[in-house]
Amino acid sequence: MPFRLWFYLTKIGGLVFAVLVVLAVVLGDSRTLETVISAMVLIVVPLGLTGAVMGVLMVCGKLRMKCPFCGRSGPAGGSKADGMWMECETCGFIHGAGPLGLKIVREEPADDAE
Repeated sequence: MPFRLWFYLTKIGGLVFAVLVVLAVVLGDSRTLETVISAMVLIVVPLGLTGAVMGVLMVCGKLRMKCPFCGRSGPAGGSKADGMWMECETCGFIHGAGPLGLKIVREEPADDAE
């Protein structure tokens, strides 16, 4: 799975669903509320199952994702300090940065030859 796709799905998805719930409640029509809840279930269940499988793979050390910069596959994971991250042989350590953590940046691999 591409790192960029899953990164933004997890970052922005929660906000989008919260807005949908607020809109459904504000509109107040029971049919609108039912439609929003149905749409959310159809989207959240597959994403949740995908996240669960990816979480098990991450714990086992087998989760690999495609680099957003070069397209090569590399190990991926997550931590409280760095958030979602991955390592690419050519691009280095890739993670989120910025005030809201919405920018994907890379830290070049250090040369160990010195």
